[in-house]
Amino acid sequence: MNLKNSLKLSFLLLFFVSVTYASSDKIGTTAVQFLKLGIGAENAAMGNAGVSNTQNGNAIYWNPANTSCLTKKEFSFSHTIWFEDINYEWLSFVLPTKKAGTFGIAAQYVSYGSMDKIDISGTKTGSFSPTDLAVYLSYSNSYKKFMFGGNLKYINTTIEKSASAFAVDFGTTYKINEKTSAGLAFSNLGTKIKFNYEEEELPFIIKAGISRIVIDNLLIAFDLSFPNDNDIYINAGGQYLILLGDMFDLKLRAGYDGRNKDIPGFNWLNFGFGVGFNDISFDYAFVPCGDIGMTHRFSFSIKFGNDINDVSVIKKKEEVKKQKQLKQSDYFNKKGGRRVNENIVNPTKKNNKWR
Repeated sequence: MNLKNSLKLSFLLLFFVSVTYASSDKIGTTAVQFLKLGIGAENAAMGNAGVSNTQNGNAIYWNPANTSCLTKKEFSFSHTIWFEDINYEWLSFVLPTKKAGTFGIAAQYVSYGSMDKIDISGTKTGSFSPTDLAVYLSYSNSYKKFMFGGNLKYINTTIEKSASAFAVDFGTTYKINEKTSAGLAFSNLGTKIKFNYEEEELPFIIKAGISRIVIDNLLIAFDLSFPNDNDIYINAGGQYLILLGDMFDLKLRAGYDGRNKDIPGFNWLNFGFGVGFNDISFDYAFVPCGDIGMTHRFSFSIKFGNDINDVSVIKKKEEVKKQKQLKQSDYFNKKGGRRVNENIVNPTKKNNKWR
């Protein structure tokens, strides 16, 4: 399939899904909205586009299929300074293997600070600290030009009492060529969450995206999102890579987040940057939210361990395995020889025909 036909297929898929979900009448009817906040300063700076272009530990959130791109272990952390003392955190670890696929674990956590409890007369009676939590167990693999993956996750929200739910995410990415990828992800498909006697749905969302390196070092990404509790919206962004020698690099980013289009004030442009040193990366994003205020996102990631595609490492492991097999074989041969000698020199054994 050539590039032109692949692009046509991708946009036909986007159109089909948009027709299915454009008539949604469930705007604002789901719980645990923190699941839709997005992850990572890198993606935030690019307008929260991430379905086809995210190739680090944050892919567990955006599209678990893309963790298959990793060839080293990776630890990543993200911190967001939100409004009114709200803190938003993300922590992930990804373990790629040569034959068994890629495994990952992550946690998404929001702390809303301390709030006063007020009775009907307006008197303060105490305080409480609401929190939200999601824990992800992730797996991905690849076949030829396709990558596929999924998450199993536990969701908990606490106000004064707690409520929990379980959900799955799954996605796939198709590498059209060396410069172009298309992805599709389904998030938060799961059980309802129960508050007291009322049950509410999770914010299920379908995301389709395409990304391409249009010129040397310039990446553009485009996502179209179809939530079950809101209108369709667009996320789009770009990243320009500047190489600073053999070990350093600088990434400049900007993007548009369509979720903020109805918020009064300046909200349409996110921007940020990333600095890389070998396998260590630091990213920052500035995200304006109109009259509500501004948020700042910081991310850190480090890759470590052997590259699973490093030929020298693979050969070394094979040599070590062969040496172990040779030592084991040699041990049993010697042990067998001792048994033969014992039979010859010990004529008292019952199975000795000379007795």
